[in-house]
This record gives sequence, structure tokens and C-alpha cells, in this order.
Amino acid sequence: MSSTPPPASDPVLALLHAHASVRAFSGAPLPPGDLERAVAAAQCAATSSNMQCYGLIEVTRGDERARLAELCGDQAQVREAGTFLVVVGDLARQARLAERAGQRLVANLEAFLLAAIDAALFAQNLVVALESLGHGTCYIGGLRNRIAEVDALLELPPLVLPLFGLCAGPARARPECKPRLATSAVLHRDRYPTRDRSLADVDAYDARMRPHFAARGRPDHTWSGAMARLLAEPRRPHLFDYYRSKGIVFEP
Repeated sequence: MSSTPPPASDPVLALLHAHASVRAFSGAPLPPGDLERAVAAAQCAATSSNMQCYGLIEVTRGDERARLAELCGDQAQVREAGTFLVVVGDLARQARLAERAGQRLVANLEAFLLAAIDAALFAQNLVVALESLGHGTCYIGGLRNRIAEVDALLELPPLVLPLFGLCAGPARARPECKPRLATSAVLHRDRYPTRDRSLADVDAYDARMRPHFAARGRPDHTWSGAMARLLAEPRRPHLFDYYRSKGIVFEP
């Protein structure tokens, strides 16, 4: 959570501050209607020019769930959550509309960004809605590890772009909220902060995170060190060719 606690009287802010990724699910399905209610609320998220370039695929077949868990890095929560969803950027709908109107859709980098941003805003609304109904959630970026195999499994058409997975359902255990950077480290007025100021903010955050890591048996671990290692090499370089194969034109 941030360094600024929410007002006790504001249930929306309290819900947002209470978010934590759940990785231990009971396995019970979502009660009837909860997913539809949450999706309807998620659709109220902002969307560029009302394009609504997103979609959601609920994977209900047990064999496909098991295979997706393997493709996502053998993550148990993908198998065990009551519901597993795949969030997609969807330009296929617009392409079909353009074709019907005798026009063409130019799926360039900006179109890709529109779909990815639309889908992310929708997904975050969906997570808040599901958590407001008492369910746990967990984003699964590992869906992109072997994305071509995910695509083949789900038989996705061109211009339907899998972005990440989402586990949802009653939680078997809820982790503590992980501390976040201080609000002052991400809220900038007029100009981006200097290098010294940014690094001082990170040093302060490392100090706040030290007890969190120590309690989990990693007393020498730091957030700053993890970040330096995380992006030291290209991550998932296969995505460029994959998304291009789906019809995205990244070149000018």
C-alpha cells in the first residue's frame, strides 16, 4: 500500500488499499452471476474514442486449464482458481466492421497501444469489481511466456491479442498487502524529479521493504537490486514476432 492511509469512512479507497495478489484459491467457482456483474462494471472503464478494443475469454475446460497452467510457468493458481480468464486486446471486431464498410483497418503501433490500454483499464476495473464482491484475484503475466501455444490452444483469430491471464475466485489464504513506493515518489508536479531525488525515494523504499523481505527469509534482498536485475536482459523478445504474426504492423 502507499504511504498515505485511506480515510476510514471511504470504502472505495479502503478496497483499493487492501488489494493483494491471491495465489491460494479454494477452487470453488464464482457464484452464478458474479462474473457477469463484474464484467458489466468493468465495461464502464474509460476507453479511447469508445472503441472498446478488449475482450475476455473464460477457460472452463479442465484439460485446457491444466495446459494453460503449464504454459504460464506451471503456476498452481491457474489450475486451482475457481475461474481463469484471458484478457485480450481485440482489434478483430473493428477489422470486421471496416471490411463490412468496404474499408481497411490499419493495425499499427498506435492501434496496438489502444487495444492494450483499453484492455488494461477494463481488467483493472474487473479486478476491483471482483474484489468488491469478496473474491481474490491474481494477474498472470506468465501467459506471454509461450504465447503462440496459448494462441493455438484458444484458437484465436488474427488481431485478437492475448495480453495476460487473470485468476479469480474465493481465496483459501490472503497475503498481506505489499508496501508500495511512497506517494511522493510517483506524484510529480510540473517536472520529472532529478536523478538524486528519484534514487533517494528508492533508498527510502528499500528501507521500508527490508522487514517485508526479512519476514519471508530474504534479509539481503532489496527492491532496487531486483529491479536492476529484472530489466538487465530483454524480456520475452519473442513477443515482437508473435504480435506481428497476429496482424500488427510495428514498422512505420
